[in-house]
Amino acid sequence: MAADVIDVAALDSAAAAVETDIPSLDSAQTNAETPAEAPAVETDSAADKTEGKDSAEKPVVDAAKSLTDAVAAFTPKAIVEKLSEIKKTDPALATRLHQEVKNSLEAKAFLKTVAPEAKDWKEAAKILSERVAPEIQKQLDAVTATDELLYSPNPEDHKTLAGNVIEDLKSSVGEADTPERFSSLTSTFIEKLKEVNPQAHTQLTRSTFLDASESSGLIESLNKLNAHLGAGRTAEAKALLSDISQFYQSEISAEQAGAKARETANAERAKESTKAVETLRTETAKTADSTTNKILGSYLAPFIQKELKGLSRSELEKVAAAIYNDAHAALGKDTEHVRTFSRDFSAMKTPQQQRELMRKYETKLKSGFGQKSVEDTVKRLYPDKFKPVAPKPVAPAKPVTTKTTINGKPVDAYVFKARPAKLLHQDIVWKGQELTRRDLEMLQSTRQQGFIFAQDGKTPVLCTWKVK
Repeated sequence: MAADVIDVAALDSAAAAVETDIPSLDSAQTNAETPAEAPAVETDSAADKTEGKDSAEKPVVDAAKSLTDAVAAFTPKAIVEKLSEIKKTDPALATRLHQEVKNSLEAKAFLKTVAPEAKDWKEAAKILSERVAPEIQKQLDAVTATDELLYSPNPEDHKTLAGNVIEDLKSSVGEADTPERFSSLTSTFIEKLKEVNPQAHTQLTRSTFLDASESSGLIESLNKLNAHLGAGRTAEAKALLSDISQFYQSEISAEQAGAKARETANAERAKESTKAVETLRTETAKTADSTTNKILGSYLAPFIQKELKGLSRSELEKVAAAIYNDAHAALGKDTEHVRTFSRDFSAMKTPQQQRELMRKYETKLKSGFGQKSVEDTVKRLYPDKFKPVAPKPVAPAKPVTTKTTINGKPVDAYVFKARPAKLLHQDIVWKGQELTRRDLEMLQSTRQQGFIFAQDGKTPVLCTWKVK
């Protein structure tokens, strides 16, 4: 970074006060050297959908108002002054330095937040690194240990892995929901086994069935039933069959009740998930508005400071509203952007997916689209302000004269910057005086004075090329 041009380290005390939003239009007008940012692009809300003509224009008006109300001191005064000096000689460098200083200040403010005990931002970065590195290593070690258990041929390792999964579920979803989650996970694996290896699936389910039959007493009951029938004890056999039937009827009822409870719980979880996604989408819309506000504002600011300087508040709000309409209309016509953004927005379910979506959106605005959209809108609204200004005609410089003497008489001589190429070297008559060739040569060599013809090619004109 160009720290040798701007002493960023000296700005630690101001880092926490620096805002990432843009100055208002008013502040941008009154300070042409202060970088500014952007028109807010608001989304429709339920409160905006009122009746009448005013309600139809409200989203546009709100977008313009958001632009003019975004008041913030974008950079400290010291930075603005230094950038203003650089901007006069190298505008591109000033713009790049401005962004680098902004990024540096934001990073320092973040580091001070996570490590307030640090003396400066460098120490904060070191503390953060010391905190994060062990946690990352811990996660890597956990992944490695899990892989070793998963790929091990030892059944005891598999038992350990299953126990680890149960403990992780307890810490994440709670002890009450762990059995249901683990059961669902196990059932999924068994069903997948049926696709991968039907024979192994049959062996597993058969073994499970035999274990369940023995633990429930079914095998013992069948042996008793066989003994009753062999001995001719019909009444005892009927009674035992009735008991077996009642037992399994109760088991079936319990299973059905459990299935219904699981269905209800799944529906509740789905409802909560849907609500969380809706909240995430609402937050994403607000984030998109804020991002649009900053990026488009950075492209609008130079026009406010130059071509649009002096416009009234209401006129500037019309510009902001037009940018709102034009930018979103252009985005809507970009079929590739609409397709990918809509797909990712619909699939978004986690904050990480939201951050990735907004990263793509920001990249789209900064790819040249945002700058072109703002420029096209401003030029469409105020074409006269972009007409090339014809240079003012330069009046011919007035000839400069100086006082001198010829043969003791005071006269005026025209001053040349250098010795004229066409000095006269013949006898002439000038203002009633006869001057020989020798006279002219003496003037040229001793006084740096001589004669040239005027434009008519006949009239001698006295000139000099050395003025004391």
